Amino acid sequence: MSKVTLKWKDDVTANGNAVKIANIKATLKSMSKQMFDYVNGAGEVIKYTLGTVVFKDELGAEHTKEGFVIYETSLNQGIEVGGTYLARISRSNNADGSARKPWCTLYSAVAGDALSDDDFAELPVEQEMGI
Repeated sequence: MSKVTLKWKDDVTANGNAVKIANIKATLKSMSKQMFDYVNGAGEVIKYTLGTVVFKDELGAEHTKEGFVIYETSLNQGIEVGGTYLARISRSNNADGSARKPWCTLYSAVAGDALSDDDFAELPVEQEMGI
């Protein structure tokens, strides 16, 4: 099994947990017909299914991975097998320092060439000219 090479950014969740986040473009290969639910911290029931996606990592290697969470809200917005969407992989540690299983989600936003902070070059600021 080849390792997946991605660009990771450090982040902090709303609960104050340190995480590493990678955003990718992924094509939905298949998804389960079974819906699951969990209760979030606010007591809301969140419905989701699981999907298998195909994506290329930073080195151009293609990977097929199962277990990507697809929320009901994304399904309601028309997510379909064969479409390419934005996906997020989140990695964090348990309280004892051991690694948690990565949390992988696929969103209904269509993946395109959106700008990120990495797309900008820093240029020197020109001095203002007085008239």
